[in-house]
Amino acid sequence: MKKFEKKKKKYNKSIKQRYDKIFKFNYAKYAKYQHVKILIAVIIIFFSCILYLSLPAFYNYESFDKELQNKIYKDFKIDLKNIKGITYSFVPIPRFIIETTDLFFIGKSEKEIAKIKDLKVFLSFSNLYNKEKIKIKSIKIEKANFYFYEASLKSFYKHLHKNITKPIKINSSNFFYTDKNNEVITISPIKKFEYYIDLKNKEKILNVSGNLFDTDYNFKWKKDYLIPKISESILNFKNPNIKIINQSEKDKENGIFKGITKTKFLNNELNIIYSFDKNKIDINSEKTKSSSINKIKLKGYIDLNPFFFNLNLNLQESDFNLITQKLFLYVYSLNSSIHPNFNGNFSIKLNNLDNKLFEDVVFNFKFKEEKIKLDQSSINLKKIGKINFSSFEYLEKDNKLFLKSRMELNINDQDQFYKRFQVSKKKRIDLKKIYFDIKKNIDENIYSISNIKFNFDNKSKKQNKIVSELEAYQINNIQQLTKIIKEKFKQIN
Repeated sequence: MKKFEKKKKKYNKSIKQRYDKIFKFNYAKYAKYQHVKILIAVIIIFFSCILYLSLPAFYNYESFDKELQNKIYKDFKIDLKNIKGITYSFVPIPRFIIETTDLFFIGKSEKEIAKIKDLKVFLSFSNLYNKEKIKIKSIKIEKANFYFYEASLKSFYKHLHKNITKPIKINSSNFFYTDKNNEVITISPIKKFEYYIDLKNKEKILNVSGNLFDTDYNFKWKKDYLIPKISESILNFKNPNIKIINQSEKDKENGIFKGITKTKFLNNELNIIYSFDKNKIDINSEKTKSSSINKIKLKGYIDLNPFFFNLNLNLQESDFNLITQKLFLYVYSLNSSIHPNFNGNFSIKLNNLDNKLFEDVVFNFKFKEEKIKLDQSSINLKKIGKINFSSFEYLEKDNKLFLKSRMELNINDQDQFYKRFQVSKKKRIDLKKIYFDIKKNIDENIYSISNIKFNFDNKSKKQNKIVSELEAYQINNIQQLTKIIKEKFKQIN
């Protein structure tokens, strides 16, 4: 019995080993066969995709330009004319490339907006086998020059508010604004331009990053289709750091656009109410309960045809040194890039200054003939008189920037003048005017005063008393100025 059991176990073991060997062999053979099947399937799918994506390459492009033109007009509400050189590529995504074409906002336009090279038309993956059913996803334009004029800007405005459009992208291009004589008024290099509809949030969006007046900016405009009458925009300038938030609404009864703009700069905030009627924009600052906002007031207008502006800015309780530093640095950056058609007046008044000597300051900047000039500007001294100046110049020395101007102090109250600068009665004269040159380091709160003249008559070239100095006196504070004036009167007497 025991021998039988041993033989049975040995036999079963042999059978099992043989079965396992056969199974392993068949499984390996099966697995190898399946790998081959999968590989063949992958190859078939790959080449099928390649073949499918390549189908538009076999179109007859001699007659396709009209079809493509109509599709673009339908989907983007822009008109392409004189289309030449259509090619197709599917790497990395399917797209048509138009060699050259002219772009118009509307079909009836007499003037093209741009002559474009290498316009890319990106396609949906569906229906590539039928050119009549091809769907366009977006278009992309690079390194193009766009020329806008009054009519085209109006068309673009209508496009923003009325038309449904698929995504339009523009990179590394230039926007030019021209007048009726085709003369360029403004140039804005564009880094990135995105114009599309956010279907998820039901918003129409325009994003632009570029440069204007030698200053980088980012601009975002959006329109919520749930409240279509109102549009919002945010404009950020990097240097100087200025943020402008705008909300506008069209009054259908009279066709006037009204809105409010919130501007943040130099730790200040300004709310502006404006109205736009045809070619004129009227501007007035909003009165609010916030005391910080009411410290800034702006009033004036902007004419668009021909372009001219007249703006008055009033700042309360400002830091004189900070304002002047930022202001004249900005003027310096603009001074070499003013367009000949950028004309206007910009008046800035600083009231209730945090200054022991200055009561208020008025800067009247005139933009004319590609230059910025100071016109009838003044500084009121507390209980003493007024300093008038009408010109200034920039000087560069030792990698430092200086502002220089000729000043005229008209003294209204001599007693207050002598009291303020601690001049004894024995050394006083009948003082009406003081002339002097002043130079300021823009980057630092340091002044220097020179060429001081008392009671000098510019017309007759006569003078009662003169103190002329080749050496400039450095002034860091009011105490140093007081000391200098006292020394000058010692020299007179």
